[in-house]
Amino acid sequence: MRIHRSLVRFGSGALLFCSAGALALPAQQPATVAAAAEIESLTKAVDQVVRGLRLQGAALTVLRQNGEVHRSEHGGLGADHPLPIASASKWLTVATVLTLVDDGTLDLDAPVARYLEEFDRDDKDDITLRQCLACTAGFPARLPGRMRGWDMDDFAEAAADRGLQHDAGDGFRYGGVTFQVAAAAAVRVTGKSWHELFTARIASPLGLDDTAFGGLRPLGDKPGTHPLPWVGGGAVSTLDDYSRFVQCLVNGGQWRGQQVLSAKSVKTMFQDQVHPRIPVRAVGVDAEPVRYGLGTWVFELENGSQRVADPGAFGFTPWIDLDLGVAGVFAVQDRVRRVFGRLVAVMDTVREVAESPVLAGVEELVTLSHDGRERRYHLHVPPIDHQTDANGAATDQPTTDQQASGKQSPGMPLVIVLHGGGGNGERIARVTGIGEIADREGFVAAFPDGTGKLRHRLLTWNDGVLPVYAKDHDVDDVGFLREVVRDIARRVPIDSTRVFVVGHSNGGMMCHRLARDAADLFAGIAVVAGAMNYTASETDTPVAVMLVHGTADEHVKFEGGRPDRAIGRARRREDASVQAAIDYYVARNGLVAYPERVVDSTRKGVTIDTYDREKGSGLSTVPVKVITLPGGGHAWPGSRVAPGPMLRDPVFDFDASQAIWDFFARVRRPIAAAGGAKGGDHAAPPRAGR
Repeated sequence: MRIHRSLVRFGSGALLFCSAGALALPAQQPATVAAAAEIESLTKAVDQVVRGLRLQGAALTVLRQNGEVHRSEHGGLGADHPLPIASASKWLTVATVLTLVDDGTLDLDAPVARYLEEFDRDDKDDITLRQCLACTAGFPARLPGRMRGWDMDDFAEAAADRGLQHDAGDGFRYGGVTFQVAAAAAVRVTGKSWHELFTARIASPLGLDDTAFGGLRPLGDKPGTHPLPWVGGGAVSTLDDYSRFVQCLVNGGQWRGQQVLSAKSVKTMFQDQVHPRIPVRAVGVDAEPVRYGLGTWVFELENGSQRVADPGAFGFTPWIDLDLGVAGVFAVQDRVRRVFGRLVAVMDTVREVAESPVLAGVEELVTLSHDGRERRYHLHVPPIDHQTDANGAATDQPTTDQQASGKQSPGMPLVIVLHGGGGNGERIARVTGIGEIADREGFVAAFPDGTGKLRHRLLTWNDGVLPVYAKDHDVDDVGFLREVVRDIARRVPIDSTRVFVVGHSNGGMMCHRLARDAADLFAGIAVVAGAMNYTASETDTPVAVMLVHGTADEHVKFEGGRPDRAIGRARRREDASVQAAIDYYVARNGLVAYPERVVDSTRKGVTIDTYDREKGSGLSTVPVKVITLPGGGHAWPGSRVAPGPMLRDPVFDFDASQAIWDFFARVRRPIAAAGGAKGGDHAAPPRAGR
């Protein structure tokens, strides 16, 4: 019976579980279907290898910097199934040796004779550790005899007595002896066994509980205890374990905040270490052109990029496409000459999928028509990364019911960011840096353009009150922003309970309007330096609210009233106070009117008031949070981009963008509105504890 499983994670929220049969996907999310098709192509590519070679089983993981993005298991070979990995052992060996180089215990360019006195002889005293790990030291591929009962010292003596095939550095000869010499040097200089070194330097930091080195004959014999562990090909590992190790390499030697191997050493592993005049021929695989790093085959791709790999004799193969930062581990037990040629097609499919917009992320300017106008928005979709837990296992696993039904969990959160009056979507994206947070936290961000006399400059929003172009021309911005959300949902899997809107100044005033006219769509709003001037419509639907305002804002005063600094007709407006907005939303959400207050003395006394308790019950899912910036002006707090020429306010030292996401990250729109105030409750606002 053939079974396979395929798992991919969309951003920070969604998992897609693919069975061998048809995919059960909601028709209203074609972007999800597209992503599923991309991932299914990987599963099918491995299926073709399994069927074509009549394999008992195989398994594949695909990795990127932030974690695993795909895993499929085919036949009876699971991710925790121990396998002899043959030459894939070399990456483990090189990494172990390089940790000693990192701390100064070993020197790649020092002669081996410095560490192994047996090599202090005329024909071997200039051999370096680098040459040993690059297969240019001149050692034969193997030593005669069975080496039964030998330890590292016995091996070092025999290798020193064996003649070289060529002078050090003058040729390339692939084999296990040269790596064994480097390991013997590491053992001699540290006084520890190879098993102890590998465990302390690599296995323990990465949690490789099922990976150890065994002997040469039979390959992998007595893993973890053999007196002569064969470091060039005797390791035993699992797909789970080896994937953690490759993830560490993709992350520049880092694993869960710990620098296991320096980024410099990882880079050195994958650089060509053979002199250009010396030809390199791949052993066990049919591939050209090819060069060699430290224990690493370096393949040149047609587009000029490089793929590094360490295929084992039984087909177990890790690889990394260096330009994309995408890696794979293919677990199988067969002959590499049969497997590798077909595996190249799998590698190429992985590359195609990794480069697809659905998985690699999107930075796109989208144009759409609404209400007789051509409108546009900037779309930022983060790369899809499958996070892992502290044990290296995939998080957010689908439930048993989801597995049985093929149902998926929700998509990514969506944050719409509205620029201030006179701005545009491109600038507010730079000012807020929310796209960077989206990549880190796993949500979709969109930055729409308002309207104005000029095509893409000096744009405004119809917040219902402010006398600007959008208001004068009765622009349907509520309808437009609804259409933006619908359009994004057609492109990307979106969690409909986690759609949020953020606005600055005129954009913040637009958020207040959306809180009344589109409360069925937006789970929460975040307003930076924007007054709640729009009161023409009403709703009972609760909405989570965050307000960020500086007490010295002269464009939109904290206490309300006419602005001290404004342009044209806007100078005659009367803004509502921040307190008026607090009173309204606290009452609308049915919250206790006295907040929990925190004063951050390290940041000029920033005050954070949180209203999150419902009347007569516990914590609310629709809180109101108010951040007051003493002496803060109108510029976006924490921006790394200088304010525009029309805004002379200094930037307040507070990361508003991160604070907004931290607030939204805990919010979901209730399926049924509850706890909101009714009717005339809004006419008698509560006293806030200020």
